Formats: sequence, structure tokens, C-alpha cells
Amino acid sequence: MSLVSYIVVFLIIWMILFFIALPMGVVVSNDHEEGFANSAPDKTNLKIKVIGSFLISFIPASIIYWIVENKLFNNFFNNYIL
Repeated sequence: MSLVSYIVVFLIIWMILFFIALPMGVVVSNDHEEGFANSAPDKTNLKIKVIGSFLISFIPASIIYWIVENKLFNNFFNNYIL
């Protein structure tokens, strides 16, 4: 697996985890200001969600890298699929 492939896998996993984390911990304000949506959150904590999903993404991306580099799926596909 090349570096570009690892980065693509990492970014896909990061995007999935980031979109899963977006609605977590969002509190909708009871005091609605004019000009803002009624569902607008008080604080989104985007910086924590971006950094957290970035750090957590290393684990599954590294596992996928290890599986591809050790060719663990090649034996499975050769023996059972093909």
C-alpha cells in the first residue's frame, strides 16, 4: 500500500468519524435571537470534533494498512472466493 493509498483510506475514515461526531454534544439554545435559526446550537465544539476524529482515525487506518501489507486477504480470496 502506497502513501497515497494510506492517506485516502485515512481521509475516508476521518470523514465518516467526523460526520458521526457532529451531532454529539450539541445543545440547542432556548433563547432564540432574531436572524438565527431556531435550531442553531449554542456551541458546536468543532475543534474538538475535528482533532478527536483525526486522532481516532489513525487506529483503523493503521489496521487496514497492516492487513494489506501482510496480504491477509490474499489467502482468503484465493482459498474461498476464487
